[in-house]
Amino acid sequence: MVGFTTYRAIDPVVLSLTSGYRFHLTREIGNQDYRPGNYLFLNPAVDFAVNDRVTFTTGMQWTVRKADRYDGNAQGFRRTSTDLKLGVGYGLSRYEIAQATFTMNASGNGGSSLQLNWRHTF
Repeated sequence: MVGFTTYRAIDPVVLSLTSGYRFHLTREIGNQDYRPGNYLFLNPAVDFAVNDRVTFTTGMQWTVRKADRYDGNAQGFRRTSTDLKLGVGYGLSRYEIAQATFTMNASGNGGSSLQLNWRHTF
């Protein structure tokens, strides 16, 4: 996978864009060659620093994925999906951050997720 993130800080707001492309190689399953579909994603976001410890985040992720291939034949169709993201981050200390992000599907494959992160900087 290759990707990039760019951002612009306009205190107390941070605008960001993350994008990436994942390239899959062919692998053998039984007697067939299998190649998962490559995909591209775009993730624009807006973060708002409420104070020196709390940050609210919101954004979306748009993904397009090519069809998987068995022995060179496409299985299924190219698919797109759009997810909405809401989150909150809390600075526990200078070196630690706790973050919760809720992702809900807006179009494409259904589902939602809750992601909890704890980050420590050394």
